[in-house]
Amino acid sequence: MQISRDEAAAVAEAVATQIAFEQNLVAARLNWNLTFQGFMIASYALVATADGSAPARKFIHTTITLAGFVVALATLFGVLAASQQSKYLKDHWLLHLGENSIYPRPFSVGKGSLWGRLPARVMCGALMAMWIVLLAAGAGLIGK
Repeated sequence: MQISRDEAAAVAEAVATQIAFEQNLVAARLNWNLTFQGFMIASYALVATADGSAPARKFIHTTITLAGFVVALATLFGVLAASQQSKYLKDHWLLHLGENSIYPRPFSVGKGSLWGRLPARVMCGALMAMWIVLLAAGAGLIGK
């Protein structure tokens, strides 16, 4: 499908703007997640050092770890949704402007794209793993 130069410029600008929007969403979601996780880790440590009954402490630790895990998982879903939208936008770019467009691509390809998506996913996965370990430790399943 052949499009005019003006249409190509409009597509290039729209795709670049929307990809930037998705990247900003990922950054905001990670920022919210890390802020929340910091409070949850501090709460977990505060409860661990507080004087109180063991059953209440175990319940509170379980609640904190589950909340931390759920928020990290929800963040991962948000990151994956943004990635899915970015993939759609990249495919749209390639369909309408082609591989050798005169406009600079607002996205990387191949391993560059993979490396760029990896940190957000790893961060969420690491937090989920940390909460699982803390939940298991709090339940007495490890660390004995």
